[in-house]
Amino acid sequence: MDEAPSSPAVEAPTIAPMSLRGLAATIVFGSGALFVLREAGAFLTPILLAVLLAYALEPFVAAFARCRLSRPASVVVTYVVVALALIGCARVVGRQATAFVNELPNTVAAIKAAALRGDRGAEPADRSGTIQNLQSAAANLQATVDGLAPAPRDRVRRVAIADPFDVRDYVLSAWTGVVAMGAQLLMTAVLTFVLLLGGDRLRVKLVDLAGPRFDRQILTIDVIRLIDRQIQRYLVARLAISLIVCAATAAAMWWLGVRQPLVLGAIAGVLNVLPFIGPTIGVAACAVVTFIQFHSVETTLAAGGAAGLVAVLEGNLITPWLTSRAGELNTVAVFVSVLFWGWMWGVWGLLLAVPIMIAIKAAADHIEPLQAVGELLGR
Repeated sequence: MDEAPSSPAVEAPTIAPMSLRGLAATIVFGSGALFVLREAGAFLTPILLAVLLAYALEPFVAAFARCRLSRPASVVVTYVVVALALIGCARVVGRQATAFVNELPNTVAAIKAAALRGDRGAEPADRSGTIQNLQSAAANLQATVDGLAPAPRDRVRRVAIADPFDVRDYVLSAWTGVVAMGAQLLMTAVLTFVLLLGGDRLRVKLVDLAGPRFDRQILTIDVIRLIDRQIQRYLVARLAISLIVCAATAAAMWWLGVRQPLVLGAIAGVLNVLPFIGPTIGVAACAVVTFIQFHSVETTLAAGGAAGLVAVLEGNLITPWLTSRAGELNTVAVFVSVLFWGWMWGVWGLLLAVPIMIAIKAAADHIEPLQAVGELLGR
């Protein structure tokens, strides 16, 4: 009996290793791209922020347009409503700042009185206070350092001439930063207005740039629609997170008896938009306002701890879960993107990190060579 001819062995596909020249070119290209992105931050961040604000304001423009207003009139009315809301918030914050400044002398006097009572030390119970413990620890540390320091070989003292403190330099530096940020915000507001006026014209132009081929136009439309849907879901998730933080912080401040808990809750909710930095400032604001009102370290620690607990739960549970579901990103991708874009563009990078990654993932899911990137970023 003849044996059946054996089928030829199928060789496993092999991946050609990257040559040294290709690796070097990739490293050089990546480094150049990072350098360009970092240096162009002052130009790119207002554009990207304007696009994000256009997404956020588009539902309001569409609502006014349904009331039989033209597109330009709807945009103008939306801007007027937003301006009135910002003015109202600024007035509330201004009143809080004025109250803080007016109460500051009483707070400083209370701290000095507590320190003087600690220095007199009439009762042993008073010596166990927080301020007295800090003073005692500082005195012991200074005595230890003085004991370890080598004895001077001579009695000649060195005289160092310190540069005089010039407040004008600091004021000029702060004013320069304020002017630069104001210019960026003005540019962002104008560009947002132009984007809202244009409506779908930019999307139509992007489809035209895809070329005459029908499949490319369909692919471009699918990518644009996916980016629109996911960014809108992300903005809704951010709004829900801010409302949760606002309600939880206000409830905690009300329970502790802090004045105007709703204002503190609103401040914490708004600042929560900025990862890491915003919640820290919100906790510090709650603690400072509580200390100014009660002049008590225990109550201040309780208020700061309550606001910090809300921030920790939001940052580690609520935000990763809602953000990952809204943008279809995994938690690691969200965290790494926030770190990367924060390093690239500072505060603006922290704000734009997740929307940028949402757009990258939406495009990568529909472009075949980049589908591995989309799979890496996905849940």
